[in-house]
Amino acid sequence: MSRNGIYVRVLLVVMVLAILVSFLGRASHSEARDAWVPSTFNPVGAGSLAFYETLEQLNWSVGRWREPLSRLDAQGTGNALVITRSRVNLRVAFTDQEADLLDNWVKKGNTLLLFGPMAKWDDTRLLLEQFGFAVPKENEADGFFPAWSLAREKSIAVAPTAGQTGRLVLPDGPALPVTVPQGAKTLWSNGGESYVLELPYGNGRVICVASSELLDNRYLNQGDNLAIVLRLLTPDGQMPRHLFFEEAHHGYTETFAVARLIGHPGVRLAVLLGLLGLATFLGSCFVRFGPVLPLQREPGRSSLEFVDSIAELYHRADLRNETIRFLFDETRRQVLHRLNLPPTAPHELIASRLKQAHPELPGWKKLAQRFDSQDYVSGLPPGGWLRVARELIQIKTALA
Repeated sequence: MSRNGIYVRVLLVVMVLAILVSFLGRASHSEARDAWVPSTFNPVGAGSLAFYETLEQLNWSVGRWREPLSRLDAQGTGNALVITRSRVNLRVAFTDQEADLLDNWVKKGNTLLLFGPMAKWDDTRLLLEQFGFAVPKENEADGFFPAWSLAREKSIAVAPTAGQTGRLVLPDGPALPVTVPQGAKTLWSNGGESYVLELPYGNGRVICVASSELLDNRYLNQGDNLAIVLRLLTPDGQMPRHLFFEEAHHGYTETFAVARLIGHPGVRLAVLLGLLGLATFLGSCFVRFGPVLPLQREPGRSSLEFVDSIAELYHRADLRNETIRFLFDETRRQVLHRLNLPPTAPHELIASRLKQAHPELPGWKKLAQRFDSQDYVSGLPPGGWLRVARELIQIKTALA
C-alpha cells in the first residue's frame, strides 16, 4: 500500500470517530441524580437521597429548587422549602433581597425549614435575624474540608418538649445559638438548650433545626428521626402541596458545567467541525495532491546591479551637497544686499551687522565658515546637513 493511501485511510477513520463521538455517544436522557459532596442530594452518608426517595414513595410532591427565590410565589401557598447549608466552602450567599422574598413568602402561608448551624455564616445569620431570632456573631465556618468530613460516631438523644413524642437522635454538636423570640416554642431540647424551634410567622411558620444531619442518610433511620421529620412537615396531618429542597445556593448544580457544555448540541456540532477542519489540515500537510512541480525561484542579482545601486547612493549624496551649497550662496547674496555690504565682506563683519539687525537669527560666522572649502559637509553628523539647511532658510526667510 502506498504512503498516500495510508494517510487517506487514517483521515477517514478520524472523521468516522468524530461523528460517532459527537452524535452516537450522546446520552438519551439527562442523569437524574448525582453524588456530589457540595450538594445534599447524593447517596453517601452526608446526603439526603434516602429522605428524598422516601417522600417520593409516599407520593409527596418533592423537587430540587435551583431557580431564583422570586419564582416561589408562582407555586401558590401551602408549600414547604428546606434550606441546608452545603458543608463545602464553595457556596452562593443569600442576599438581603432574598431574605425579604422568603419573609413575604412565609407570611403568605408557607413553611420554611432551616437545617444546620445557620449562625456560622453571615448570609444565613441574616435569614435568622429576618424572622426575629437574635443571633450572636460567631466565627466563619471551617475551610474546604473542615472537621465534619471525618467520621463522627458519637450521637445524642434529644428530649421532646411541647407535647412531642419519639426519640430524636442527632450527632453530638452545639444547640441552636439563638434567643427564642416571642411566640416561638421549643419542640426538642437537651440540657436546657433548644435543638428544634418552631416560630409561627404570619400565615406560615419557620422551623429551625440545630443539625442538617437529621436529614442525612446515616441519621434518618436512627431512633424515630424519619417520623419526627414527617411530623415537622405535616403539623396538622396534611402534607404540603410541594416540598422543595433549596439548592440554588449550594454553589454547584447537578452536573459539572463542562459536562453540560459538552452535552449542548451546538457545542457538539462545533467540535465536529473542528475535528473535520483538523483532519483536512493534517491531510493537506501530509498528503500531496496532484503532480510534483518544481519550485520556481526568482533569478539572482548580478554584481553590476549592486555596483550601480551604490553609485546611485553616492550620486544622491553629491546632489545633496550641491543643493546646500546653492542655498548658502543665495542666502549670502541676499544678506549682503539687505545689509548694504560689498561682495568681499568678511564673515566677521556680516555676522556683526546681522546680529545688530536681527539678534534672533542663528550666528552667521560659524555657519558660513563651513562653506569656505569644498569639503564643507565634513564632520557633520547624520542629519547635520539638514540642520544647516534649516538655519540658512531661517535667515533667508527673515531677510526676504
